Parts: sequence; C-alpha cells; structure tokens
Amino acid sequence: MARPVQLAPGSLALVLSRQGLQERATEAGDPEEPSGRAVFRAFRRANARCFWNARLARAASRLAFQGWLRRGVLLVHAPPASLQVLRDAWRRRALRPPRGFRIRAVGDVFPVQMNLIAQSQFIPLAEVLCCAVSDMNAAQIVVTQESLLEHLVKHYPGHRVWHLIIQSFWMD
Repeated sequence: MARPVQLAPGSLALVLSRQGLQERATEAGDPEEPSGRAVFRAFRRANARCFWNARLARAASRLAFQGWLRRGVLLVHAPPASLQVLRDAWRRRALRPPRGFRIRAVGDVFPVQMNLIAQSQFIPLAEVLCCAVSDMNAAQIVVTQESLLEHLVKHYPGHRVWHLIIQSFWMD
C-alpha cells in the first residue's frame, strides 16, 4: 500500500466575513462572490503595507495562496517563521483583513491526508476501443486502422502492442 500524501501542511485558515453593504448582499443571495485569489492578494497587500511592522510586512510577502473555501475561508501557506508572525499578529489584533472583509478567526490547518489508490496494469480493451472511437468521432476524425492506432499510441503511451491488437481485430 502506498504511503499517504499530506495535503496543506504548514497552512493557516483565515475565516473571513464581509463588512457593511457587501455583507447584506451576500445574505440576500448575491451570487457575485470574489475569487479566492483576489481576496488573498488583498489580504497580502493589506499586511505588506504595514511598514511600521517589518516582520509582518515580510511575512505577508512570503505568503502563498493555498485555497479558498466557500463561506469565506482563505487558506494560506508560508515558511514556519512567517506563519508564526501571522499568529502573533492575530493574537495582538494587528493582523489586517482584506478590504471589505473582517477576520473572524485564524487557525492552524492540520495536514489532510490522502491515501493514494493504486491502478492496475490491466486496461479493458473494449473500454479503450469504445472511448477512442467516441473521442475520434467527437473530434470528427475518420476512424481508420491507422488513425485509431495513432490515437491509441498518443493517449495510451507505454503500450507497444497496440498495432498487433488492432491488426488482429480489424476486419478488412
């Protein structure tokens, strides 16, 4: 069995809520939610401008966007020292929110583990042929022995016996 893969190690979650008019629009079901990357850039920009707190400004510049979850959860990643600066700034109420938002909570994200699912070496021939012919029809490519062989070699690399299989099944 393969070893689990850790997702999002060394990350912080920032729970954000909209302020003022934007908050009421969201409650009314306004579908126009800002993109996670835009919120991240605004958060990083707001904290990088804190020239009086060089550690916070430097930590903000080292942040990387990890993800954006519905309901306003921003996931960020940074080196451990930078994450600690953000934690300390939150404790001292010095962490600045992105424009139009307020920070409701900040917390460490424990790594999520993903267990890999192994694939077998077996490829069902009928499935492969049906998919190949369907893909070629969708692309309006005439299916001939040669074009089918090209498609199989391109989309299923590493199988050197396609030409033998196709020749044995192809009806002239």
